[in-house]
Amino acid sequence: MAAPERGADQPRRRFITRTHVEDAAAAGQSVRVGPRDVVTDEAAQRAEDLGVAIERDRGAAVPGSGVGAGGLRRAVRAAVIAELGHEPARLDQVIDDVLRARSLA
Repeated sequence: MAAPERGADQPRRRFITRTHVEDAAAAGQSVRVGPRDVVTDEAAQRAEDLGVAIERDRGAAVPGSGVGAGGLRRAVRAAVIAELGHEPARLDQVIDDVLRARSLA
């Protein structure tokens, strides 16, 4: 299955992780989040722990901001395919497993 095409004016979505936050802390910088970017719950917690500011552009996604499981699933799926350039085997099953485990936490 081919990845959906992005328009020239639509930036790539990034997932801001704990590693991004730790790298920013080491460099003494904040983390800048674009409107299509997603900050993981772990990254948000780590930023709070380390005192790293997360600077969100207007419309940036915030953990727990009402993105339903379906929307999150689609976003993760699209991001993985866009990053890898192809759909890996069992992608849907892995995403479902992670989301199921996340909802139990």
